[in-house]
Amino acid sequence: MGLLIPRAGSYGCAIPDHLEQYGSDPFVGNLTFYQFNMIVSGVCTVIVLILIFGLMGRHAMRMSNPKEQLKIMRICNLIPSYQILSFISICFPNSYIYLQGFTEVLQGVALYAFLMLLCDFMAPDDESKVKFFSSLETNRQWQPKKKRNGLAFLELTWYSVLQYPVITWITAVSQVVTQSLHVYCLDSTEPHFAHVWLQVITSLSTSVAINAILQFYMKMKGYMTQHRPLLKLMAFKLIIGVILLEKILFLILTGTNILKPSASMTYIDVLMGLPTMVICVQMVPLCFLVLYAYRTEPYEIKISPRTLRPREYQTVESDADEETLMSGFQKRYQGGRWGLYAWAVYLNPLALFQDVKAAYDMIHSARAVQKTHAKEQEQEEMARYERRHESGEGA
Repeated sequence: MGLLIPRAGSYGCAIPDHLEQYGSDPFVGNLTFYQFNMIVSGVCTVIVLILIFGLMGRHAMRMSNPKEQLKIMRICNLIPSYQILSFISICFPNSYIYLQGFTEVLQGVALYAFLMLLCDFMAPDDESKVKFFSSLETNRQWQPKKKRNGLAFLELTWYSVLQYPVITWITAVSQVVTQSLHVYCLDSTEPHFAHVWLQVITSLSTSVAINAILQFYMKMKGYMTQHRPLLKLMAFKLIIGVILLEKILFLILTGTNILKPSASMTYIDVLMGLPTMVICVQMVPLCFLVLYAYRTEPYEIKISPRTLRPREYQTVESDADEETLMSGFQKRYQGGRWGLYAWAVYLNPLALFQDVKAAYDMIHSARAVQKTHAKEQEQEEMARYERRHESGEGA
């Protein structure tokens, strides 16, 4: 633990390495801003946890389509996880620097789950995904006149999104290590500190992933309108977008000294207490949008004749304005008693890695077959050309 309590202001960093709340004047009544922040953020955290874990619990208990609903649970997990880490940072300011980087990892996992959810909307299994994307051609982003095969487009998008959680995990660990070695310095952009470089790497990774998911949505939205992908995308993007906007806003406010320490707000309150409290508060209205966008109604089993045998889940389709399960066959929920099996699968980190490996195997095997087929066609064309050439010479 000695590394986690470093010297104050090491190597010229303006911010102390070890952050502690010192006494300040009351902010509201007899409460300091630190105490007021803990109360407000704590209440908001409880509300968010009840709402989102309630939604995740309903998906676990009504799990008629594990492929899609497990991904929805991973997407929804972004809000409570972000909320918990933010609240811990408020209560224990010294933990802020060590936890901040892992919020980006959570965003990366959620964004990857969102991409794979969109793929499931268009094709529910690997075989149909290969057939669907093999039959497509998309315009290149920077060369619109040139076409790219659908599988190549899926592969490019998949790698662009997958790198986000991987890169942010590396930068999050690097942030912990460099802070422990007194060379991170949260409040500095000097090149001899790690903060600016890790921020640049994270920003580039985020930009690549978000651009990829937006391009994927714009090109594929016509194939999944019945699933309301725009609503789901907006619910997800608002969380990340609002947080990013607030980071920029507070950076401007503190950089121009519009927001600065006062008698009732300490340096720590201004640097991380207030921005983190705003995040905790804003998550409450945002989670209502998530509750609506990822509701369980499309997965509820409404018709289940006893005379028919259970069959695998069929694609969610639309009936007028409502999403329903269009099947006359009996289905059963697969989350286990009280959804415990679904929670066990969701909480198993190996399940996520297995999903990633399965997607990798599917894309690469399909691409290999496609390239082999293209090569065979090219060889056949060359053979036909040579036969025509030889027959022409013979004549």
